[in-house]
Amino acid sequence: MLTELERTEAGTRPETMSRAVDIAYRHIRHAILVGDLPSGHPLREARLAEQIGVSRTPVREALSRLASEGLVVLERYRCGYVADFSAKDFAEIFRLRAGLEGDAAGRAAQRIKDADLSRLEAIEAEMEALFDKLGWHAHLEGFDALNRKFHMEIARAAESPRLMLILASSLELPASIFNRYTEPVESRTRRTHVQHREILEALRTRNAAWAEAAMRAHLFSLLVTPD
Repeated sequence: MLTELERTEAGTRPETMSRAVDIAYRHIRHAILVGDLPSGHPLREARLAEQIGVSRTPVREALSRLASEGLVVLERYRCGYVADFSAKDFAEIFRLRAGLEGDAAGRAAQRIKDADLSRLEAIEAEMEALFDKLGWHAHLEGFDALNRKFHMEIARAAESPRLMLILASSLELPASIFNRYTEPVESRTRRTHVQHREILEALRTRNAAWAEAAMRAHLFSLLVTPD
């Protein structure tokens, strides 16, 4: 929700329209990714605008951005709704990610700096601490945010800004989709820690082939259902 100051600014300063669009976009996108807006849920502009605290125009723009990412479906003469993903969609996304991120991990192994490795170590340590503290059933949202950050740091170390843009948009999936098409959260998360540590070791030793293979294996391990 917008604060009173943000509502005032959005209403009195024309230049804040882009900011209002970004606020609406992040609000709706977050709600989709964490499952507050499930697949098939109708997205009514007026209701969303009231909930977020902006006018309908930035909500409309935000929905268009989300439609371009595949998270929202907009149909003519009908309100939009949250996109659904089939097992085939899920498998396609992870095949694409395995190819792109595997290549990025190999590139990162040849370019990564000690400071980058330290950041990755800190992210993984925080993920493990969150898991230990909250348990597998309670940690998901915070864990997923850190997991995305871990993967983005590797893309950054690979000096691949285009991959960073792709990962930040069209290759993200709602948590509910993972739960539908993969094994239980606890098994998946425990394995993720082990795989991240292997990726880190490959990066630390600057072994490009190992880093690429470890990243591909990490992502392919999520495809436990046939497509």
